[in-house]
Amino acid sequence: MKLTKLRLFLPSIDYQLSIQFYQQLGFEINWKSDDLTIMKHRELEFFIQNAYVKDWAENTMIQLFVEDIQQFFNNIKNIKKDYPMIQVKPIQEVDYGTTFHLLDPAGVLIHVMQHVSK
Repeated sequence: MKLTKLRLFLPSIDYQLSIQFYQQLGFEINWKSDDLTIMKHRELEFFIQNAYVKDWAENTMIQLFVEDIQQFFNNIKNIKKDYPMIQVKPIQEVDYGTTFHLLDPAGVLIHVMQHVSK
């Protein structure tokens, strides 16, 4: 059996705002309807839903690997003024790499990572 793709479904409080947020992270709209949008960056794809359940949003965690975590972090700091609801923690070094945590506009935890080879 060959698995070919896995897509996550993320909630949104403000559907258009969430789409805009992920566009500013570097994703593009691949397909859109009134209720679902497929966001894409190279081979990465996920859905944003025009739906929100607080417990679902606040218990969803995704891990996003980036090539340059400092550059990505700086981008987040630059766009934070447009998204006062997002929260970001400082970059930290951990045993498994370099990371920081980011809450998206719906409260989804994005665990941003830059893997360090040992």
